[in-house]
Amino acid sequence: MKTLVKSQESRFQKFNPEVLDLLKSEKKGPKETQLYEHQIDALLATVSFFKETNRNMGLIQVPTGGGKSGIIALLPYVLGSHQVMVLSPSNIISKQLNVTFGGPDPDQSFYSTLNFETKDDIQRFLTRPFMVYSAKKIKNIIGELLVIVNAQKFSKSANPDIILNGNHETISQNTFEGFDTIIVDEAHHYPAETWHKIIKIFNKDGKKIIFLTATPRPETDFVTMKVPIVPVIFEISRKKLEELRIIRKIEFEPLHFETINNVSDDELAELASKIKATLEKHDDKVKNVVHKAMVLVRSDKDYTKEIVDRLNKIPELNFKAVFCTSDQPSKKHLKEFKETDDKRIMVVCKRLTEGYDNSNVSVCAILRNIGSDILFSQFVGRCIRVSKNQEADVTAKVYGPKQMWDRYDKNATSDPEDLADSEDPENMNEDDN
Repeated sequence: MKTLVKSQESRFQKFNPEVLDLLKSEKKGPKETQLYEHQIDALLATVSFFKETNRNMGLIQVPTGGGKSGIIALLPYVLGSHQVMVLSPSNIISKQLNVTFGGPDPDQSFYSTLNFETKDDIQRFLTRPFMVYSAKKIKNIIGELLVIVNAQKFSKSANPDIILNGNHETISQNTFEGFDTIIVDEAHHYPAETWHKIIKIFNKDGKKIIFLTATPRPETDFVTMKVPIVPVIFEISRKKLEELRIIRKIEFEPLHFETINNVSDDELAELASKIKATLEKHDDKVKNVVHKAMVLVRSDKDYTKEIVDRLNKIPELNFKAVFCTSDQPSKKHLKEFKETDDKRIMVVCKRLTEGYDNSNVSVCAILRNIGSDILFSQFVGRCIRVSKNQEADVTAKVYGPKQMWDRYDKNATSDPEDLADSEDPENMNEDDN
């Protein structure tokens, strides 16, 4: 069986020449895809890095909102990988990666931006991922050509076996033998200890490990971990992405509310006034766009709807607010928020992932204490995407707890908060994650 798996050509190998030709053609111009120049540069730099050096580990640094997921989607193709494992810091990121690779719907995948002639062509091109949301499923990955799994599921090496978090079992090191490409997404959300764990488990001959991060890892961390320093393959700064108008500049204003998880009427009115003033300022600057705001509250559907009712009763606020939770009416509200001009504020709870690329959203407010840096980062990411059709843009405004902002795009000191193994998203309603 092992020989059979090895002899099976992956689609990453099959389409490797075509993807490389496409990137080189895009580099010369004129462009036929929606790829950013720095995405192309990062991908081609990765090919050169592994071809021209004896190293098998490297780091790609791209700030939040800069298109890391597109780079991840094409890395297996440019490297001509056989079996690929993508390590994610959380189930919410895993779910987004699943969409990027076309798991639920090929038409919603990143590959749809590459201008395939037909939908069937996308189907023939992509490899649907095998999703691992709980440690107990890791033993089933042998033979899968694309696997997405949370890095925290691995505890530590117990040579020759690996200990698994969550159920405290061990699996054979041979489980990972066939994976020649390891991609570590959002690596800044892992503490140094988890980087050490990943390197110790996967740094073997014949494997390529690529860390994607929003911020560099200090060399002192690698010295402390007693592992090789991971060299930089490609990097681009937040300032450069702002200059290229790929992401917006961000202005943060801290909220000093007494209990941010349960705001008073006066506090909510104060925030509503700030949001209204900012949206009107944005509308004045870019006339052809109706700018919008998103507000994240605690994970309570009734409270979410209550906040919407309270916002809509504020006389001075001439913008309509809608809620979006995980129930059926929310899908209608989300559509209205995206497509109509009178719905200007959307209040959400839980881990809403829809609408992430709505470039009309230029204001974000966080009305809750967030334990997860990932959730904070993902939510802020909603208001920094720039529309390619706009000739001018605004500075995104973020309101929220200062302690969360201070950790934005910084290296983590502990593993991120995540769903428990028992809360497997495969068994949940699609909108609950």
